[in-house]
Amino acid sequence: MASKPLIALRFQRAELENKAELSDPARQILAQNPHPANLIAALRGAGLVRDAVHALALMLPHRQVVWWGCMAARALPDLDRRPADLAAVIAAERWVQNPQNAESELAGDAAAQANRERGPAWVATAAAWAGPSLAPRGQAQVPPQPFLPGLATRTALILLQIEPSLTGRVGFADWLEIGAALMHGDTGTNALAALRQQLAGA
Repeated sequence: MASKPLIALRFQRAELENKAELSDPARQILAQNPHPANLIAALRGAGLVRDAVHALALMLPHRQVVWWGCMAARALPDLDRRPADLAAVIAAERWVQNPQNAESELAGDAAAQANRERGPAWVATAAAWAGPSLAPRGQAQVPPQPFLPGLATRTALILLQIEPSLTGRVGFADWLEIGAALMHGDTGTNALAALRQQLAGA
């Protein structure tokens, strides 16, 4: 029996079925596990780590899922030497610390300046999509679908794995360690420190 999560998770079965891109075995596990914590534990126990990451990205509340992307991006050893990508991550972190409309707009601006083919831009996009509107400032609001920040974070995690400095050294299991810590109310800093130590020793 999985331990009870310390935070309230978003658990929309139809959303997971339609947006999480789960494998067929993972869909079977989803049908058998109505409790969100049990679902992640069951996926993990079955070795379906990719599916666990995909599901958790849609289940974490918006602040936690954006923070997950921020923590993962901070594993990049060369992030400080990439000004636009660093600015995107910082903008997302500022939204997590102060989830106001203005911060989500600034995150969107930072995402637009970063390389959309790399993870940090999608970390900032997750923060932008957690805001009140997808429309440009001054236009009529277009409320984002609630699953969009999770999809953006999932995209960030996938792209981070193929970064030249991380490819072959980081996988879904590493991201899941951070995400699982967040699911249980932790900040994820210890999980990130362990990943950095792993990378330093590789």
